[in-house]
Amino acid sequence: MKSVFFCSAAIAVAGLALGGCAGSGGTRVAKTQYDYQVDQEKIVSVNKWANDRGYSVTWVNLPRKGQKEADKKD
Repeated sequence: MKSVFFCSAAIAVAGLALGGCAGSGGTRVAKTQYDYQVDQEKIVSVNKWANDRGYSVTWVNLPRKGQKEADKKD
């Protein structure tokens, strides 16, 4: 009887822990809007260049403008 209780308790605790992790949002909470420092012109240029040659680009870190360029836009 004790083992059934402890097994049920362990499953309940694991379920609550995993439910909390799943409910935290993960990558869905990540910022989806581009900020003003992302270099959109470079992204378009590189994507076009790659597409013209049959390649595909996966951006891991978006290119950012230098501080002077970012200040010009403001």
